[in-house]
Amino acid sequence: MPKIQLVQTRCPGGTRVFILVLILLSFLWGLVTPTWAAEAVDPSGPPSRTYVIGTSGQTKPLDYFNGQGELDGYEAAVIAEMERRAPHLHFEYEITEFASLFAGLDAGKFDLVMNNLGENADRRSKFLFSRYPYIVTHNVLITQTAEPDGLSLADLAGKSLGVVPASPQSLFLEKWNQENPDLAVKIVYQDSDPSGLIQDVYNGRIDATIYATTYLKDVEETYGIKLKAHPIANEEAIRPPGSYFIYSWKNLGLRNEMDALLAEMRADGTLKAISLKYTGQDDSIMSQEIIDKNDAWEAQLFGPAASSQTPEARSDSDLRAALDQAQGKIFAPSLIAYFLPRILAKLPITLLLTLVAAFIGLSLGLVWAWIKLKNIPVLKQVTVFLVSYLRGTPQIVQLFLAYYGLPIFLRSLNSAYDVKGLPALVYAFIALGLNQAAFNSETIRAAILSVPASEIEAAKSLGLTEGQTLRRIILPTALINAVPNLGNSLISLLKGTSLAFTVTVVDIMGQARIIAGANLRFFEAYIAVSLIYWLLCLGIEGLVYQLEKKLNVDQAQPLEAQVAGEDHSC
Repeated sequence: MPKIQLVQTRCPGGTRVFILVLILLSFLWGLVTPTWAAEAVDPSGPPSRTYVIGTSGQTKPLDYFNGQGELDGYEAAVIAEMERRAPHLHFEYEITEFASLFAGLDAGKFDLVMNNLGENADRRSKFLFSRYPYIVTHNVLITQTAEPDGLSLADLAGKSLGVVPASPQSLFLEKWNQENPDLAVKIVYQDSDPSGLIQDVYNGRIDATIYATTYLKDVEETYGIKLKAHPIANEEAIRPPGSYFIYSWKNLGLRNEMDALLAEMRADGTLKAISLKYTGQDDSIMSQEIIDKNDAWEAQLFGPAASSQTPEARSDSDLRAALDQAQGKIFAPSLIAYFLPRILAKLPITLLLTLVAAFIGLSLGLVWAWIKLKNIPVLKQVTVFLVSYLRGTPQIVQLFLAYYGLPIFLRSLNSAYDVKGLPALVYAFIALGLNQAAFNSETIRAAILSVPASEIEAAKSLGLTEGQTLRRIILPTALINAVPNLGNSLISLLKGTSLAFTVTVVDIMGQARIIAGANLRFFEAYIAVSLIYWLLCLGIEGLVYQLEKKLNVDQAQPLEAQVAGEDHSC
């Protein structure tokens, strides 16, 4: 019998690497493959598909994250019920800030958006709405309880009203001020959720705000506070009652399918049950006026019989004509030149923020660096903690802590400390300045340590005092080493000022977002503001370059020339 010889075969190193790469690519492909591509399709039903919904997750009780970190609220419950009734529909959420919702929809990032969104002429002309609202809420004026009953907007002339930029409330107040200059109110733009604005009314930061009664009820119950609601006679001018799902125009078929599901849920009482759970009242009832108005709008866009037709029943040419009429131009470069001067009007605020925060950062950074170098007891430990915390937390968090936390902290020390009249700019100075100081302190400390010991010894041998050595030798040499990094920090600070809008400071970024929200022209407005930031950064780079050249010339001078003429007496 012949012997059977077992031979061990080894893969060459290159083959093993190739196999590992194939396995890795297969794994990554599984991660990035769209969900709908892997889902089973029921041959008897429509194909399964996943759609992306854009939302902020900050409009409690309609849309918020619960204690388990899951998206909850009226809107999320409606979507979940739709998925249950139509298993082929799947939705994923993309969380973003309010001002980015329509920009994302415009850019195709989202298939639809939900965020308690009402209607106005600009939105209606550019995007596709659900046929009827899924919830009907009413806006009211919200003030402190000490105010008399039945206040109107005219009674608040000269008072401050907080609103979210690009919201129907902000558009309403802007129009009010234009049409009633003698009764104008002070608009405070705040990139905040409704609960933050309502709390600011209670805390006295602003005199009033305009929001839906559902938000007011939820904030009062959550925080144990009480405020007063005043009905608004011309509520339709703010936004017609009702919130809608808003779609990109390519998703007309999805819109029609979701409309049919909403009709079922309204008819069988499901919408009412969801409303009672999240708002404590039945906000699903539509008036005949709302129904007639939306039917008329649908007829204007698609023709009287459009509601009974499927998307396939309409010709491509008819649909394209409707889209062109509704959307207008997708990109209008001429608007960039139109927006630039209006954004530049807020340039002094941005420059003031940058300069004051830079001064605080440089001065305090030098002090903190010196404390750490000298190992001053207690102060060093405090400084190390502050630098670590400020470098390790986002600037936007620090802005919120300064704006919202500092007043609470001061009142906890002494109830007499009332800082509600302090401008928001002051909080931005503090937050941005401290953040800059943390980074500058490490830059300055490293620059001082980089000064050669031989130069310090040479200065002492020439009879210079410690103070003279610091002024004439250590700091100039350290400054040369630190200038490039300090220049980079200044550029980062300039760009970081764009976050100040989150605490009501309207700088060039805030102005761009206000303009973009009012016109739904986010792309053009953001291009305009990006050009301004870019030019400012180029200017800073030029100044830093010139400073480096000048300091390098001084550095070339011999040590004897640097100290010539200096009084060396003690």
